[in-house]
Amino acid sequence: MRALNATILLMSFLAAGAQTTDTIPSFINTEANVIEGSLPRFHAGLQRLAEGADTVIHIVHIGDSHIQAEFVTDELRRLLNEKYGDAGRGLMPCLRLAGTNQSHEYAYTISDSTALQTRLLKYPWPVRPGFTGIAVEPQQDATVTFSMPGRPFNSLTVYTSEGADTLTFAAPVDSTAFPISAHEALYGAFATNGQPGIIYSAIGNNGACYTDYGLIRDFPKNVAALKPDLLILSMGTNEGFSTMTDFEIRRSVRNLVNALQAFSPKAEILVLAPMECQRNRRHGLKPLSPDFDINDRVAEAHDIIVDEARSLGLAIWDFYPVAGGHGASDKWLDAKLMNRDRIHLVRPGYVLQARLLFDALTR
Repeated sequence: MRALNATILLMSFLAAGAQTTDTIPSFINTEANVIEGSLPRFHAGLQRLAEGADTVIHIVHIGDSHIQAEFVTDELRRLLNEKYGDAGRGLMPCLRLAGTNQSHEYAYTISDSTALQTRLLKYPWPVRPGFTGIAVEPQQDATVTFSMPGRPFNSLTVYTSEGADTLTFAAPVDSTAFPISAHEALYGAFATNGQPGIIYSAIGNNGACYTDYGLIRDFPKNVAALKPDLLILSMGTNEGFSTMTDFEIRRSVRNLVNALQAFSPKAEILVLAPMECQRNRRHGLKPLSPDFDINDRVAEAHDIIVDEARSLGLAIWDFYPVAGGHGASDKWLDAKLMNRDRIHLVRPGYVLQARLLFDALTR
């Protein structure tokens, strides 16, 4: 009965999606769509919000390119805010200013066209990245304009290489401008609205593995400053395309988890394990050629990450079996839910993933 109810609920979600089908695809394993382990404090917080308590739950989601574009987190945020209340947009890295993709929900502009841009996986770094994995450093005094149409805020904390500075507003606004000094690197901003509910922040970087967040100075300390109640870690795809050994993957998961727990001991952690994807045998020659095989190394990296998460006593949402297990990537591609690169999903695919996770998180 529990699996049947989950399917009915998901079908109603999908019917509301403009770009998705009106039924859940048959290859989705709804019986596997559960959280392994427990998140007692997080669920207690959701219950308090459902009962009308004046409280805020802060989620911080750390990941790779599947997270950077925020198709998953934008949808999850919307669903959680709709059910439990919207306490603010949370963290918004200035990714587009750094020359890469970001959520469509907000925008930054800067008056200095010569500003240096740093991205976590693009070496060498012109300037050191901040805890968001990116940095934008003007070469002269400049003005940054921030806008978030339709999502007013009354507090905006700006993160730069000089620290954190909070701007407050007598009445809610959806845009503002602030000065930034020459050679003061901008990392992003954090918006709140003073209301109870969920704040869902995301830190995603294209190409990131667990180990890459260890390259960022004071990363766990700065994440802790966001006061997370729930930390979600979703990586593993890039480990499957890397030269990392099994031991190195396992150690990288443990190192990041231990570092985050040291600075955020009250935060619960949920590990998201990746689904199957494919490798192009002729990558670099014909990136979109039909010469694809299932990347078994992603499945191996997935197994290592899940095993390490279990050994650390963490909660797990295993997207691999939920998505359909071995052979699922072709089915997602045929359903027009996967990108032609056979690694990433397209927006409707990420929306489906978000709604599956929402269902698992809120049962």
